[in-house]
Amino acid sequence: MTDVSDAETDPGAGAATIVDPPRQPLFSLRRLGVIAVLAVAVAVLTVTFSRGEDAGPQGVGCNDTAVVACTPRPGSHVLRQAEVGVELRSGYDGRITIGNVAIPEEQMQQALDPSSPEFQRLPADQRNLGPRPNNRNVVKFQPGPGKAVERFPTGEVRITIELWRESEGRESSRSFSYSVIVA
Repeated sequence: MTDVSDAETDPGAGAATIVDPPRQPLFSLRRLGVIAVLAVAVAVLTVTFSRGEDAGPQGVGCNDTAVVACTPRPGSHVLRQAEVGVELRSGYDGRITIGNVAIPEEQMQQALDPSSPEFQRLPADQRNLGPRPNNRNVVKFQPGPGKAVERFPTGEVRITIELWRESEGRESSRSFSYSVIVA
């Protein structure tokens, strides 16, 4: 029997052995630095996105306590025929102005034509509420042919919402404005 050395049969023998690196402390300077950089990045993103929600110095934007949702969000890019406006909490009513054009209530979204059979079937007390008897808290408008605004002009478009509690009447109204960018 011939003697064969271990180095000849084991190709890894004689090579440097792999050793685990020394254990790092749980809170090393490097780890704390990475955590600090990530925390700053999250803070910057939070501030950046939260500023996009308000309308700036012209009003409180969609942060009003009566506003459930803005469509679209302030500063959004929209098409020339896009629906714009707000949904208010129940018990509120409102009107919408696009630029300097006050939108008639009859042209707002979900308004009923007073001469339509659907409107005529409503009880008298609901008909007395006007063309939006069952959705007064939806203050939205979509441009179209024959409407006060047929299409939005390209560029920045200012939307003003006047709102009030139905129980207090329009005399107690407040308003805010925000802008969208029309492509």
